[in-house]
Amino acid sequence: MVDRQLLGDDDLHASAVVANCSMNRERQLAGVNSYTRELGSSPVCAWTPSRSFDLITCVHGLHYVGDKLAALARAASWLTPRGLLVADLDLAGISIAGQPAGRRLSRALRDAGFSYDFRRHRISRTGKLDAALPYRYLGADDRAGPNYTGQPAVTSHYE
Repeated sequence: MVDRQLLGDDDLHASAVVANCSMNRERQLAGVNSYTRELGSSPVCAWTPSRSFDLITCVHGLHYVGDKLAALARAASWLTPRGLLVADLDLAGISIAGQPAGRRLSRALRDAGFSYDFRRHRISRTGKLDAALPYRYLGADDRAGPNYTGQPAVTSHYE
C-alpha cells in the first residue's frame, strides 16, 4: 500500500515537477508564462485527435504524466494501421500494488502488443491498438525524486 498522499490530475498539473521549471526556463502549465499561451491550447488529458497518425513520439514526456498507461493506450489508438509510436518510459516510475512494476509490467505491455527496451527505457508499438491495460490508476507522487535522466519525475501508482 502507498503511504504517501497521491495527487490527482489537477494537483499534479500544478506541481513544479510537472511544469519542470528548471528544464523549461520557468515555464508553467497555465498562466502568463505557460504552454497554454505558447501552444494556443491547454494540455488536456482527455484530448483526442480527429485523425490518425503515422508517427507519434514522446521524448521524456511520460516522466511527468500521472496515468502513463492510459496515455500509452490512448496514443496507440491514434496510430494508422502501419503507424509507429515510440516513447521514453521508465518502468521504475510506475508502481503496481505498492511494488515497482518492472518485468511484470513489461510482460503485460508485451502481451498488449507493445515492445519495451529496458536498456533504452523505450516503449514502442507499430499499428493501431484499441486495448486497455489491466490496471487501475490510483494517483501520482511528484516527490519521487530524479529518474535515470537526473531530472525530478513523477511515479504513477496502480492496482
